[in-house]
Amino acid sequence: MSSIFDNCYITFSGVFNAGNHALLGSIIREHGGQVASSLSKRSTHLVVTEEDYKKQSSKVLATKTKFDKVSIVTWKWVEDSIEKETKLLESNYAPSDNTDDIDMEDANDDSTVNRKHKQSDDKNDQVNNDDQDNNEVLPSRKRRRVAKKDAINDNDHDQSTTTATTLVDTTSTIQKNTTTISTSYQVDQNDEVAETRIVEEKKMVKVVLKGKAPVDEAFDNKNSVHVYSEGEIVWDALLNCTNIGNNNNKFYIIQLLQTDSFKEYYVFNKWGRVGYSNNQTSCYGPTTSLDQAKREFNKKFRIKTSNDWLTVCQDFTKFVPSNGKYTLLKRDYDDDEKEDEQKDKKDKKKTKNKEKEESKPIPESTLHPKVQDIVNMIFDVNQWKEAMKEFEYDSVKLPLGKIGKSTINQGYGILKRIESVLMGKSTENLETLSNNFYTVIPHYFGMRKPLIINSLNLLKAKLEMVETLGEIEIANSLNIEREVDINPLDAHYNTLKLDRLEPLDHESIEFKMVVNYVNNTHGVTHSHFKLDVLEVFDLERKGERERFQPFSKLHNRALLWHGSRITNFAGILSQGLRIAPPNAPVSGYMFGKGVYFADIVSKSAQYVHCNYGSNIGLMLLSEVALGDMLELNNSDYNADQEAKKQSKHSVKGCGRIIPDPESFITLENGCVIPCGKNKDISGGGHCLYYNEYIVYDEAQIMQKYLIKMKFNYNNKYY
Repeated sequence: MSSIFDNCYITFSGVFNAGNHALLGSIIREHGGQVASSLSKRSTHLVVTEEDYKKQSSKVLATKTKFDKVSIVTWKWVEDSIEKETKLLESNYAPSDNTDDIDMEDANDDSTVNRKHKQSDDKNDQVNNDDQDNNEVLPSRKRRRVAKKDAINDNDHDQSTTTATTLVDTTSTIQKNTTTISTSYQVDQNDEVAETRIVEEKKMVKVVLKGKAPVDEAFDNKNSVHVYSEGEIVWDALLNCTNIGNNNNKFYIIQLLQTDSFKEYYVFNKWGRVGYSNNQTSCYGPTTSLDQAKREFNKKFRIKTSNDWLTVCQDFTKFVPSNGKYTLLKRDYDDDEKEDEQKDKKDKKKTKNKEKEESKPIPESTLHPKVQDIVNMIFDVNQWKEAMKEFEYDSVKLPLGKIGKSTINQGYGILKRIESVLMGKSTENLETLSNNFYTVIPHYFGMRKPLIINSLNLLKAKLEMVETLGEIEIANSLNIEREVDINPLDAHYNTLKLDRLEPLDHESIEFKMVVNYVNNTHGVTHSHFKLDVLEVFDLERKGERERFQPFSKLHNRALLWHGSRITNFAGILSQGLRIAPPNAPVSGYMFGKGVYFADIVSKSAQYVHCNYGSNIGLMLLSEVALGDMLELNNSDYNADQEAKKQSKHSVKGCGRIIPDPESFITLENGCVIPCGKNKDISGGGHCLYYNEYIVYDEAQIMQKYLIKMKFNYNNKYY
């Protein structure tokens, strides 16, 4: 049992996603703390939810008035303290005060926009128009009543806060109503509108997709309109704005909608805080003038971004971000269009040959069942979603299937600028840069204040997030629908372009060698989990053997471990292990930008990011041509340049715990398997516990084995 929370007397308040109070209490006790159901003189901490703090529950009020020495923190404080193995500073985990992301430009707008908005309910239409024509402020009580009636009378329409989504199972959806507030009304920040977080993507609704972009589901008559487009130009703007100082994390949507009869136009707007359902909407129209609708769209776009839409829509690279304004998020419409075309073709084919289609079964897979399982794992969309939840990525605003390379490159670019500040090479404002990053790469923070990216640890976490998004972008490009003449699993496998992926017999010498390597090289500092080898696959990537040929006779070649998230393996298998792009910050990598390996299995296993609830992962064993190594005892972000200067083939970060060289195995081709039992060689001035090996040329790598691994955790918390 650890002693992280020694002398801590903790009380809970609120309903937690992490579990009930009993479960959370057991976690606290396992780490040395004590738990009480009520506050007392001994209390040191009140752990609350954001929602409980916002409504000022009895325990929160008691803490503020009677127990002012008690620290109020969120459950995140507990999680991070356990992860870092030390009690962290409470002030960094205080719940935030509620600052609604209300867009006052729209809230105070008394233009003619809403006077032209056709409501679906005649009575509500009369109420709204009367108030708008008189430019009066609707009392908050009355406004809530109107909004509620709108929601009731509009129950034929799906209303939610999600934008267009792909690769999501929408067969069982939970639909939530969104509150529509006319923009001529003064928005009262004290309105008691329930804020409902969109927690799971399974709650997404189906959106109406006609043309190149989906119509936002909050538009009343969405079934009779489509997003206006001219060639490749789509009149649809998804905007995002994060301001840490004001605790803003908000979005704004502008759409020019054309009726399916092509006679009328609307300009529809929706805005709100990311991840919450109390969004607001406004609408200009209907109008028969396309030019007038375009002017209204451009006017709104200019107000929100300080950019001209007519310029930006021709070339998104001409968009210039402006501090305090919204940033344009570029969405990939090609997938929508392809999916729509595929659906149309499928529907026509099914109508024409219905009986034939229904009688034609899906062909059986030609793959070994164990290979089928691997393909299922790496193309599982739910795995992608779970991975991005850890990073607090907002896949509702910018779905994983829609994020493009340009957005990922923007993210890398901003992180590199943050790195320059942290390294003392730039004087840019970190809060502004962090705002820019959260705006380009949308996050869900709930009501918490976004963190300023002001440390190398935070920078590294965000770098890993962008890297994972890049891998998912690759996987998504491979995850395309196929015709029924081939099994879907076979189709996915073919996109990986592998020469071989074959399961090894558990009694084979190779399988036993891998198991021995795993059993002998588990790090002593990784005692919170154990590893079981479930399957080993003999692996060869197409063209990789030929690429490796110039290094195949190089001295000092070793079979080394590499771990990564399951989400990354579609990219790893199809494109190989790759070095970070030039626009990525270098300080996120201990020895510069390269491909990292280890001779201790549990060292690499940490990068698989499994947990108690999801404990199956994938790892690689690769033959790595190390040659002459630059051996370092301390980290050096410029190690790649130093190795090049000294004509070294690779870099070795020297650890104090190593596999015993006396038990190494040398294969017939000269490759060494460092599978000896761990040996402590302390005293050499090593800053690392374990060895790390880094190569800076991807051609020095040949993937040999893919291992399906089970992680057995000692504690349910992990």
